[in-house]
Formats: sequence, structure tokens, C-alpha cells
Amino acid sequence: MMNRSLVVLAMLFAGMGVAKAQGFELENGKAEHTYYPDATQPVDCAIHFKNLKKTAIVFAYEKVSVDYPTAWDVSFCDNRNCYATFLNNDTMAKVAPNAEASLKITVFPNGKADTAVVKYAIWDFDNPSDRDTIIWNIYIRWGANTQSWIVDMATVYPNPVKDVLTVMGVVSNKGQLVDAKGSFVKSVVLDQGRLDVSDLSAGIYSLLLETPQGVSRVGFVRQ
Repeated sequence: MMNRSLVVLAMLFAGMGVAKAQGFELENGKAEHTYYPDATQPVDCAIHFKNLKKTAIVFAYEKVSVDYPTAWDVSFCDNRNCYATFLNNDTMAKVAPNAEASLKITVFPNGKADTAVVKYAIWDFDNPSDRDTIIWNIYIRWGANTQSWIVDMATVYPNPVKDVLTVMGVVSNKGQLVDAKGSFVKSVVLDQGRLDVSDLSAGIYSLLLETPQGVSRVGFVRQ
């Protein structure tokens, strides 16, 4: 009888452990993800996590460490907003049961080969003691398909921008606008170094512009 009672108690405690298990699941069950983007175009590096609870989750996150090249531009996005820098910490919009959220780094390599390692802690806001650290490993190297004529000489401001973008360092007032996937959006003509972007949807874009050293790709975020 004593042994049977011990077994029953063990089963009860095991059940209690399951009930307290973490309420979300990382993409592919992995906390660390590696990306090998091309040096000539922006790329989205998103890590997803799924709400396993029967109620909504508010995810919280906090920067652990960021080793990111200064030659690259970046957009950092949660499920509410995108930013032109890495946030120290914040919370996300509510995520429904069985739905997914993500933290996304969009890399603008600007034709520069380099590496980045970014680490963030993430957790259910209601359970701050149970955290996971997600890691982005991003490697950009020159390869056979890299277009080495794309250089990083043009600059833009403000970034992010709402209405008018100022462009500096170009020799022609004509260029091309592409989206975050590198798809052509439209041809553009600068007006005394200024570009009206108020007609664009919020998102991440790049301009292909002619500079004294060649063609430059420069990224910006339209708020």
C-alpha cells in the first residue's frame, strides 16, 4: 500500500509540473538560428514563437547583447512596430491562443561582407522567471553572385522617415526604389536631393543610386 501511494503522489507531482510548463514554443524548437544573406540586398531574419496557452499571451523581450556591424543598416520589428535600432526592451501586442509572433531583424548589408550575432531574452509577461534567449547568427560573405559594383557611399536622413527623405552623396537625381525583398517598386527622381516618400506604405525600402564610386544601395524605414 505504501509503495502504491508513493506512485500516486509521484504522478500527481508530475502532472503539476506539466501544468506549469512554459506557455510558448520557439520556431522549430530552436533558440538559435543562422542566416546567410546576400551582401547586395536587404533580408528579413525573423524568429517565430507560438502561443501554446488557452489564453492570450503578451510577450516581453530584452536585449542581451548585440554585435552588429556599423556598416550595415537595420530595422528591428516586433508584432506592433519597426524601429531603425535595436530596442533595449519592450512588450508586444497580445498573441491569441495557437497564434504566432516574431522578432524580426531586417539587415541592410549595403554591399558589405561581415557577421553579426544578436541575442534577446523573450518570455511570457505573466511568467517572467521562465525566459528563453534567442540568437541570430548572420553571415554575409562575398560570393560568385555578389554584385561588387554596389558600394556604400550615399546617405539618407531622417531614418525612419514619414514624408521627405534627404539624400546625399549622389551624382544623379535618378534612381530605383526596391522593397525589403529586393523587388522593384518604382523609378524615382530626386528634387534637389530630396525624395517625397509620403505615398509609400509603412515598411522597409532601399534606394539604388549612382555615386562617384558606383551604384549605392541605401536602406530606410518608412513610418
